[in-house]
Amino acid sequence: MRLIREPLVQFTVLGAALFLVWAVASDLFAVDESRRIVMDEAEIEFLADGWQRQWQRLPTTDELQGLVDARVREEVLYREAQAMGLDVNDLVVRRRMVQKMDLLSQDLALLVDPTDQELRAFFAERPDDYTVPPRISFSHVYFNVDRRGAAVFEDAERVLAQLRSTTPQPERAPDLGDRFMLAYDYRLQAPAEVQRSFGSGFAEELLGLENGWQGPIGSGYGVHLVNITERVESRVPAYEEVRDRLVNDFNRVRRDRANEALYEGLSEGYTIEIDETAIEARALAR
Repeated sequence: MRLIREPLVQFTVLGAALFLVWAVASDLFAVDESRRIVMDEAEIEFLADGWQRQWQRLPTTDELQGLVDARVREEVLYREAQAMGLDVNDLVVRRRMVQKMDLLSQDLALLVDPTDQELRAFFAERPDDYTVPPRISFSHVYFNVDRRGAAVFEDAERVLAQLRSTTPQPERAPDLGDRFMLAYDYRLQAPAEVQRSFGSGFAEELLGLENGWQGPIGSGYGVHLVNITERVESRVPAYEEVRDRLVNDFNRVRRDRANEALYEGLSEGYTIEIDETAIEARALAR
């Protein structure tokens, strides 16, 4: 009993009791951070800025309150969905998370703008990607196979001889043929444009012809005589002409490489087992 009356013992016991009370109270009144949602000034500013960018004005008090309420509702439902495991084995969520990992590596890859030296080297490695295609101007006379039958080529040759013997030769003569559903005259067309209008065979043959009245050549529509009046040869453009394209293409390649490097680095931390037999069996089953 004398021991209990000692001041030091009493102080120690009192301290232990106070610590016990504090610990119990802390457990009772502690805030579970996973259940705490804070809409601070930075978050509210973010919502207000987003509204202003979309509507070109600041939100009213009621509008801003609505944004905050919607954000809180979204956060509550998101956390509850996570707690219920709704994000597990969800293909849409899975793909979105993979996409965000790709975007993360891309953002890191594009922190520094490419230099002119890098862009010029990139250009020199792939000049064909930026070559300006040849262009050709021509007029044509159309001969309808359904209307003329087996005589269509003979008719075309006869008109060709007539055109070549005329002095000066006419630049266009649609009235010497049949009615055509598209245009008769084409100005500085690239091969792809000619192909869209007349087909690949016609475009390829046209580009191989000399200037003046030539033919006959066939298309999906029938037979044509063509008068090639102007030709611009293909060329590799100057660096300054395609610099903007080079920046976009360079960054695209850099993003792709960053994504691949990220995957390669991360995949090294995994043991990957693939049942090759199952793949072969599935392929054979087809």
